[in-house]
Amino acid sequence: MYYLPTSIIFIGYFILTLIYIYRNRKIKIEKHLLLNEIIIAFLFLLAGVLFPFLYQYNSPNLSQKSLDNLWLITSTIIMLDMSFWMIILLYNRRLSKHNPEIMAERDYKKYCEELNENWVDDLRSELGRKVLHLFAGLIIFFFWTIGLILDDLGILGQIGLDNYSFTFWIITTIGFGLVVMFHIGDLTRLNKFYMLPKWSKTAYKSMRPDEYGTFTAATPLVLSFIPFILAPFPIFGSVVLITVGADTAACIIGKKFGKHPLKKNSNKTVEGFIAGGVSTFIIVLLIATLYHPWMSISIQQIIIMGIVATLLFLLIDAFTKNISDNILNPLLTGFGMWIIFLL
Repeated sequence: MYYLPTSIIFIGYFILTLIYIYRNRKIKIEKHLLLNEIIIAFLFLLAGVLFPFLYQYNSPNLSQKSLDNLWLITSTIIMLDMSFWMIILLYNRRLSKHNPEIMAERDYKKYCEELNENWVDDLRSELGRKVLHLFAGLIIFFFWTIGLILDDLGILGQIGLDNYSFTFWIITTIGFGLVVMFHIGDLTRLNKFYMLPKWSKTAYKSMRPDEYGTFTAATPLVLSFIPFILAPFPIFGSVVLITVGADTAACIIGKKFGKHPLKKNSNKTVEGFIAGGVSTFIIVLLIATLYHPWMSISIQQIIIMGIVATLLFLLIDAFTKNISDNILNPLLTGFGMWIIFLL
């Protein structure tokens, strides 16, 4: 039952997010944000429901004692994370309420106006944001490699773990901890901005203008990866790299070399569109080949996976308007590849 605190926190986030959406439903409908935010809310519910199964699904020999220990450590970290942020927020609430000057400084409307005035949408700025996403994605492969080394040395076996349970425990704990931090920050930013500490202004400087009135991209990005922890590692790894890598390639090529608009009045280009599709296909082939021992399928299946993932990526890039590609790209390409694997 050590999984309960984490599951309850994420189901609680689901409820809080739905309440926020309902209270602001008119403006969400006007700005075409309603569906996207509802999906984010249900991703929290999905995370809470799936959490009890994430560590042992690909490790059937994991003992109950080892599983309990992993759940306990994750839940302890998540609760400490929540407690830390609650203390910070309550302290800043008290500080702002007793100081009109601080309250005036922490006006969210003025803050957004300042961000908008200083917003730069060029290749250099976009590259900085995308490289950060790419780095976060590559961390997953770093921990998988560490797990392999520890498993080969027999260290994981001595503590009752294997590579899958160790790696996905690390990834899940870090990912869940970040989501807790990101979302409590977002809910506070959108409702009670004055409760955020002064230094948090720096953290939100990378927000895009279309994120000022909604949740930042980081939360749905991480939440959309969670179902694929149950899939073979090559599928999980491909989903992560497609979401952060192919999108980065499309963005950089589009901004640097893009001269032909994909559609009328669109900031996407044909060049970026093609780069994203080619990158997706290469990523699937590369990851499925490099990590073949953990997903033993034929080269024909790998190619079909690559084609399906590429087509889905291109369809999302070309036609999606009101749902974030940080949600659709991992979910659709991931389930597309998973279905091919299961056939």
